[in-house]
Amino acid sequence: MRALLASLAAGVVTLPVPAGAPAEAVEDLTIRSVTLRPATPVVGPADSVRMVIEVVARGVAGPEGVRIKVEPGAPPASANTSFPVTAPRPGSGRGPALAPGPVPGPIVSARLAPGAGRIVSRPGEGWETWRFAPEKSLSRWYPAGPWTVSVTAQGADGAEVTGHTGFLLKRLTRFGGVEAVREGPGVRVTGVLNRVDPQGALDYAPFPGQPVEILHRPGEKAGWTKVAGATTDSQGRFARTVGDRTGGEWRIRFQGTNHYAPRLGIVHKVSR
Repeated sequence: MRALLASLAAGVVTLPVPAGAPAEAVEDLTIRSVTLRPATPVVGPADSVRMVIEVVARGVAGPEGVRIKVEPGAPPASANTSFPVTAPRPGSGRGPALAPGPVPGPIVSARLAPGAGRIVSRPGEGWETWRFAPEKSLSRWYPAGPWTVSVTAQGADGAEVTGHTGFLLKRLTRFGGVEAVREGPGVRVTGVLNRVDPQGALDYAPFPGQPVEILHRPGEKAGWTKVAGATTDSQGRFARTVGDRTGGEWRIRFQGTNHYAPRLGIVHKVSR
């Protein structure tokens, strides 16, 4: 695990300033926004997710003007987790402030090199978009739950400003053996909730102690309604009999957790 985390941290990409880029007169060293894609990565037993991180900033100088670090754990409570983040001018005594002007538009006219990043200037505004692609992909072998992206920007005078944003790395869940069968005046719904095995011994393992929702609709054109709930046992199994509903369509929903992804089961039809 230590080796994997070290590899991810080592995958930080620093971006060169394009040759011949016009010198912009900017007011403050400012991180305007940080965008993560995907915003909530979900990994399965064998796949992985490659994140792309875009930073919009101005007042940045030098070939290593923006740096990022991606690591497990929530941002510290004292950290600045909102953007924009602005470094005060020398002697101003001024703290973080909102950057004026419109939100930067889409990236224009540049190429994204594999495994590297890019800067694209918006002429006359001073904003640059820095795109990072961490070298290592996220997989089930990294810790699920909260992660932090720390972004540090450096200005020409050596001043630095750092901001943080967070995301959740989640593992897949899935349903198995779900059945909806008429039972007396109602319908009995049973099944199993599984998750990517946290121990790594199996692809999927039972997910105990989790609430699941039982949804029903009378026909394809009707909306879904939650009609009951159940909790999985030590083997991930759940069962519930819903009275006064003997037909229609049924499905199961799991809302997910900070570590495991939500899941919506397939539709099961019950004849009256």
